[in-house]
Amino acid sequence: MLKIYDKAQWHIDAGESSEVVISKFKAIFAFLASKELLQSEGKEMIELGIDGSISLHERMITDIGKKFLDVCYDKVMDKSTDEIVHALEQEYQLFMS
Repeated sequence: MLKIYDKAQWHIDAGESSEVVISKFKAIFAFLASKELLQSEGKEMIELGIDGSISLHERMITDIGKKFLDVCYDKVMDKSTDEIVHALEQEYQLFMS
């Protein structure tokens, strides 16, 4: 079974603004790309453009990316767009130490 970390639609259905949700997912994918944690499928999603249909799942990320998200994603997912990259960076530093 495919592990899904997050879907934009879950947040949108819960009442969050689609613009805010898409902005968060763009920030998350950019962070993962900057740390080389995306597989080709994840990189392709950035190239195609992230929209309200995006989901973040295990086929998009490297094995290290999976371990990282398993540890930290629940801690950062509800932060604002501005806070999420900083929180991911902090979690990544802890994860790598």
